[in-house]
Amino acid sequence: MENNKSENLCQIGEIAKMAGTTVRTVRYYMEEGFIEPAARSAGGFYLFFPQAADTVFFVQKLRDAGFALKQIRALYEARKNGATGDEASSRVLALLEEQKRAVEKKIADYQKLEVEIREAMDLVSRCQGCERAPNRETCRKCSVVTSREKLPLPCQAII
Repeated sequence: MENNKSENLCQIGEIAKMAGTTVRTVRYYMEEGFIEPAARSAGGFYLFFPQAADTVFFVQKLRDAGFALKQIRALYEARKNGATGDEASSRVLALLEEQKRAVEKKIADYQKLEVEIREAMDLVSRCQGCERAPNRETCRKCSVVTSREKLPLPCQAII
């Protein structure tokens, strides 16, 4: 490959660095078909357009949010397999709406969990200075615990 053609291309390590992930992850997403090398260097290294880092970053963020590769792949295939831009955009929009709803539900679940954790922190902070042995029997009789109508979820698990 000529140097002037490869100037704008990046090696796999550069893509990993730009996407904030590992070379192994980039290779995996390449094997899964999310990104494709644009060329190979004279030394046989895969070369990618810089935009591949955006794809890797987006796929990784969806994975971090709990989406399965199957769901993520459906998004890419909807665009690729649309006969027209209109058809592809309709499919992609439907899938994105589905993903948005799933993320909104996760956010709501995390917000509820955050409230539970804050309440547990408040309760547990009131135990500082307690000289009794921390066990279920002792703690369940303690006024710090009995004064509450309901124990926060983390405390239910440990008290």
